[in-house]
Amino acid sequence: MNAVMEQHLWAYINYLQDDWTSYLFLAEFAGNNQVSDSTTLSPFFANAGYHSRCDFELDIHVDDPEEYQAQSAAERLHRVHKVARSEMRYAQSRQQDNADSQRTPAPAFQPDDRVWVNGRHRRTERPSRKLENKHHGPYQVLRAIGTHAYELDLPNAIQKHHTFPVSLLHAATDDPIPGHSIPPPLLVIVEGEE
Repeated sequence: MNAVMEQHLWAYINYLQDDWTSYLFLAEFAGNNQVSDSTTLSPFFANAGYHSRCDFELDIHVDDPEEYQAQSAAERLHRVHKVARSEMRYAQSRQQDNADSQRTPAPAFQPDDRVWVNGRHRRTERPSRKLENKHHGPYQVLRAIGTHAYELDLPNAIQKHHTFPVSLLHAATDDPIPGHSIPPPLLVIVEGEE
């Protein structure tokens, strides 16, 4: 909106730029009548339910003009808001489709799957965070919490909260040596607790 006003003022003000206030109301009028790409409506039309008048027209004569105007304004605003909601939903779905085309889908884990937990948010008593394990686990998935979080079977001594977002988890691969089992993880001291 400000860019539209700036462009309008830039086209009309003088070289010394000291007469911009006399054109500000025209810039505001132009900005309020500019149609938005996402809603396909102008701000004035979205608020008032009709386009601002740039010309003159004769009033329609009815028996009770106040009632007619109020009713027609309410109906017009209802239609405008319906169109605005529809256009916003369309714009949001278009933006979501564009964003989702560049995303990889979140992995779906099943109960009893084993996952590694990213260690970036876990504090241990090890002196160097650089030399800390990047991933902890593997831990067993107990259940899904919504579509993007999972509850894990962690020892109570390791962490109070057992729910993690899928962005911090990745699947633990089976051991490449057949018949070899991965031993349970050693207890890690986190924030003074074992």
